[in-house]
Amino acid sequence: MMALNFLAQQTAPIEMADQLRADGKIWVVVLVIALVFAGIVAYLVRLDRQLSKVEEALKQKTLDRKTSV
Repeated sequence: MMALNFLAQQTAPIEMADQLRADGKIWVVVLVIALVFAGIVAYLVRLDRQLSKVEEALKQKTLDRKTSV
């Protein structure tokens, strides 16, 4: 437990992040993360629409069975 506390308190400067900021490449990293996030959101929206169509079809099929009996 003491080791975790010690590791959590280390605040060494992150040289890679500073170098990315200095070179202006941090925006490339931000853009890639944003694109991945947008892709995941688009996939989930598409999946939700497909599931809604399947649910409606199943609901309609169930209603058709009940009315024909």
